[in-house]
Amino acid sequence: MPTFPLAAAPRAFRSNPLARVRWGASVLALLAGAASVALAQPTDKPGTTAEIAGISEEDIAFANRLSKAFKNVAQKAEPSVVYITSLQKRTLLQTDFFGRVIARGETKLQATSQGSGFIVSEDGTVMTNNHVVADADELQVKLTDGREFPAKVIGRDEATDVAILRIEPGQRKATFHAIALGDSEAIDVGEWVVAIGSPFGFSRTVTAGIVSAKGRSLAPREMGEAYQDFIQTDAAINPGNSGGPLLNLRGEVVGINTAIASRTGGYEGLGFAIPSNLAVLVKDNIIANGRLVRGWVGMDLRDATIDDLGEFAPQSDVYRGVVVTTVADGSPADVGGLKEGDIITRFRGQPVNAARLRAAVAVAGPGTQIPLDIIRAGKETSLAVKIGDLHDQARAMGEAFLAELGITVKSYTRAMARQAGYRPPFAGVQVTKVDEGSLGAKMSLQANDIIVSVGKTDVSNSTEFIEAAKGDALKRGARFRVIRDNRQGFLEVP
Repeated sequence: MPTFPLAAAPRAFRSNPLARVRWGASVLALLAGAASVALAQPTDKPGTTAEIAGISEEDIAFANRLSKAFKNVAQKAEPSVVYITSLQKRTLLQTDFFGRVIARGETKLQATSQGSGFIVSEDGTVMTNNHVVADADELQVKLTDGREFPAKVIGRDEATDVAILRIEPGQRKATFHAIALGDSEAIDVGEWVVAIGSPFGFSRTVTAGIVSAKGRSLAPREMGEAYQDFIQTDAAINPGNSGGPLLNLRGEVVGINTAIASRTGGYEGLGFAIPSNLAVLVKDNIIANGRLVRGWVGMDLRDATIDDLGEFAPQSDVYRGVVVTTVADGSPADVGGLKEGDIITRFRGQPVNAARLRAAVAVAGPGTQIPLDIIRAGKETSLAVKIGDLHDQARAMGEAFLAELGITVKSYTRAMARQAGYRPPFAGVQVTKVDEGSLGAKMSLQANDIIVSVGKTDVSNSTEFIEAAKGDALKRGARFRVIRDNRQGFLEVP
């Protein structure tokens, strides 16, 4: 007689005596039903176990085909999935009773975090999450066949949480298996997806589920601007899955596994992935420019409502289109012919909401022509807008961008210093933005810092600063005199 171990029951049943009795009664009823089915079979054709349980051979064949589909996806994708270890330099410090450092020991590399990624080209280019590699001094990548290589960051973007790495085999001969990138727009809610990664350090872990929603946004990040348009899935995603691929049943990447919604820190049925279409825009931008160069079109917008659309049906419940509320004079949007009140329904053929359109514009490289479908005065039409460089916006506002440092500054006059209460007043440039991962960020420059000299050269406006910060002025060890929060000090070029 078959047995049904208690472990097969839900966990709550195992801890509740009354539930155990009910579970046992359910099992006995199931056995009784199975027995009655067996007794009803002709004695010369006893029937298969599946038939006795009420499952047809057709159902089993369907389940086997689905199982084979999952297996094929895993076998196809696994050679491209990598396990990423982030290493940081740590110095052993000896302190006294009061916590003061009295001796410094050897500086060593220590593993501080792990994540996943996947190879997207045969030269060893890897896609992963920014948060997997953001604080690393060095990176180690392990392939599913056991090979390990160092890797370097080509570029990363905090706002979309995408990072691009390159595996460095050195003198070793190495070939890499690239995975196919799919169209995230083509996948619908309810479709099967597969997640692969290294949750809790268990490499080559495969889980399956469905797309449970699209166009999701999470709580805003504590710092900076975030561009969010997540695919939601119930495929199990846990710590360590970050950066791994979310795949359709053709084995194509449709997302980068990024986050979970959890009260416990573990999987609770809600995982989120960056759409592959957005990730590809980030990748192409970074590879083309050596870093992510933000795009700008010069318009404000909001999500369209049913009232805005009037007789036109929304593209979907999530992507209803966006209303252009303002257009800056002389901006790319203005030059491209956009007007206040236009309703943008599609970007490159994809339906949009405000979050998706902002993200797409931000990561599409400057100079890119973007076709837009719009509704204007009750009629559908289309036009193309050429994306500008976000730093052009800064220049239009009287600011200057120094690409070598990756910082945007504006002139800081003596009148501004006097109004802020500085005595004696001074002139310089105020930092308005520091690009993530830039040389300026490595110098520890921050927004609102006031730079008053570069090396031995005093600067009193943005033009003087740009001129002073050329060439040898940015060599290793060069010093900037900086005022921050009424305190003055020096920051060096690393």
